[in-house]
Amino acid sequence: MKTWLESAAESLPLVIFLAYIQVADMAVRADWLVPYGLASAMGLATSLYLYRRKLIFNRLLLGINLYFFSGLLGLASNWDWLNQLYGQLGAVAMLGWILLTGIASGLASPHGFLGTLTPGYLSLPQSSLLLLVATGLATVTAACFMGNKWLGEWLPFIFLFSCRNLLWQLNNRTGKVLGD
Repeated sequence: MKTWLESAAESLPLVIFLAYIQVADMAVRADWLVPYGLASAMGLATSLYLYRRKLIFNRLLLGINLYFFSGLLGLASNWDWLNQLYGQLGAVAMLGWILLTGIASGLASPHGFLGTLTPGYLSLPQSSLLLLVATGLATVTAACFMGNKWLGEWLPFIFLFSCRNLLWQLNNRTGKVLGD
C-alpha cells in the first residue's frame, strides 16, 4: 500500500515539468531539453522506487512519464517532427500517452487501468473501461479546445483525475449496498 508521500513523489515529474515551462522561455528547441530531462529523470527514479517496493503505479502518471520519456527521446534523437507535433498538440499529446497506457494496462495487467489489487464496487474490467472512456473524453475535449488553457488543458486533466479518484473510492467499497 502506498503512503501519501509515495503518491506525492509519483506526481513530482509532472510538477517539475509544469513549473519549469511556466518560468522559462520555451521558444528555443534546446530549452525543452531541461524540462523533459528533469521530468524523465524524476519519473525514472520514482518508477524504480515504486517497482522495487512492488507498489502499483498510478496509470495516469505512468502515461505522463511515458510522454516525458518520448519527448526526451525525440530531443536526444533530433526528431524535431516529434517535438513539433507535441508543441502543436499540447495537452492532447500527454492525454494520448495516458490513453495508450490505459489500453495497454487494461489488456495486459491483472490490476487493470485503475491499478487496483482486487475488485470492489465495480469489477476490474468495468472500472478499467470506465476510466478508459473518461480518458477518451478528456482527450477529445482537449483536442476540440486546443489553444484554450482552461477548456483544452486544465478541465480535461481535472476531469480525468477526478474520475480516477471517484473510481478508486468506489473500488475501495466492499460492494455492499448502503444500508446493509
